[in-house]
Amino acid sequence: MTLLKPILSILLLVTTLSVDAQIVKQAPSLPAGDVNKKDNKGKPDGMWVHSAPPRMGEPGFTEFGLYDHGHKAGVWYKMDGAGQLTSSETFRNNVLDGEVKYYENGRLTCIGYYRGLNPQYPFDTFYVTDPETHKEIRRIIPTERSSLKHGTWRFYDADNGRLMREEDYQVDEMVFHKDYPYTREDSLKYAKRATQLPHNKKKTYAPPVVKQVSYN
Repeated sequence: MTLLKPILSILLLVTTLSVDAQIVKQAPSLPAGDVNKKDNKGKPDGMWVHSAPPRMGEPGFTEFGLYDHGHKAGVWYKMDGAGQLTSSETFRNNVLDGEVKYYENGRLTCIGYYRGLNPQYPFDTFYVTDPETHKEIRRIIPTERSSLKHGTWRFYDADNGRLMREEDYQVDEMVFHKDYPYTREDSLKYAKRATQLPHNKKKTYAPPVVKQVSYN
């Protein structure tokens, strides 16, 4: 199966997104024969695009990414019914494993990391550092939990991109957090920056003076 064409189409779509205001205008348009295929065992394989309409109060969405013989693999993107990006999540062995990003109205609100558990075994083993004693501790986790927060999570204000909070996790246990309060100085800074935006400037547009030209 040749995946080059659908992968290039997805990459072109994703690379058009900006960092702080990622907005997708429409779902990816791919040839029907290149997506949503199954392997010889009937499992999804290659590039897939899922769409779900609004149902029972839940909004509709479209998501796309790669399957590896029935397992989600790599980065999967999800968009809402208006075509705005709502998340990008990294998968391995069909569980979240790696960087995730979440958005509100197409604007980045959170970056975090998951550690996926190996679904082939009933338990998975981790070695983590105790934040107080700094000693290495072995943790045995049931793999039925699928994924655990592991690493630094950062939360941002969707309106201006300001960092609001940081949280550090070790296998789903928060070991550190810090809030970044919104000060009066911040308020003045963002207000000043907003006034410099073109659509907020108070200047009245004046067309250039046109010189009279005589053709006599």
